Amino acid sequence: MSSASLASIGITAEVYQDIDRHRVINTKIFYPTTKTKSEELYADNPAFYGFNAVKNAPPTGSELPVYILVHGTSGNWKNLSWLGSRLAEEGALVISANHPDYTTGQATPDSVMRMWEQPRDVSFLIDKLLASTYVQYIDKKNITVVGYSLGGYTALSLAGAKFDISGYQNYCLQNKDDSCDYYKGVFKNLTQEDRVMISGDYRDKRVSKSIAISPGYVPAILSDSLDDLSANTIVVGAEFDEVIPPEKQLNPYLAEKHKNLFYVEISGASHFSFMQKCKPQATAILAEEGAEFVCQEASNINRKSIHNELISTSLYFQ
Repeated sequence: MSSASLASIGITAEVYQDIDRHRVINTKIFYPTTKTKSEELYADNPAFYGFNAVKNAPPTGSELPVYILVHGTSGNWKNLSWLGSRLAEEGALVISANHPDYTTGQATPDSVMRMWEQPRDVSFLIDKLLASTYVQYIDKKNITVVGYSLGGYTALSLAGAKFDISGYQNYCLQNKDDSCDYYKGVFKNLTQEDRVMISGDYRDKRVSKSIAISPGYVPAILSDSLDDLSANTIVVGAEFDEVIPPEKQLNPYLAEKHKNLFYVEISGASHFSFMQKCKPQATAILAEEGAEFVCQEASNINRKSIHNELISTSLYFQ
């Protein structure tokens, strides 16, 4: 990927305050480093595997590609840390944050439906990156956003996709799936101002590539906006996804060909296959919270192979 490929991982925590929007964004930055002493384990817990990194180690390399990872509903920076650590090992600088109102312990159906702050968070993080000392290590023209679920919506928005939430509302009147169940009753709480904000333009032309994994709200996309995407954009569906079923929420709305838009579907994957790799005891632990489904695959394919396919089919797509 770069001259820093196969390096050790450095990690730094940054707290950014967006005064204008009254948002505090807790952020982790991963990057290649030559320092290997004092490695610590990150994003590890009894249910999920983590990764080793050196806290506050100096970055190494130059012209590093930038990846911004964006979590889904009730998610956090750890969910895609398997990907971030792998990218950093291969020579990328990776930014992953907890997004207020959408993150673990904060997300509610009402707050998540007001989704427009997440793409604005990403543009704010790009501002901070380009004004920081990290800028000397990166390729400013090679910025990729990888968003999962709600974050997939964000990846599409940053590429220039526009949304009218009435399209998703109509979809949920006609279909029943896990995402519509989650938002049951929320549409009536949306104000006209909320609807205007949802339909805003959140394009960021500094983003050169956009990867939307099982993205939310696709039925709300205004199809014409997909003709004018400013980033190479890939939508990744999961064959057995019950939250965002590709045959209902993705394929019908992405079937038409658009210049910078590509669709791939990963066989055997379910919605949560793109999260961290689960430990053997994970299902039993998560069952205590009624969340065992996070680690239950819908097929005999293991999660690591799904991760590898995601990387080979989309992350390195040019």
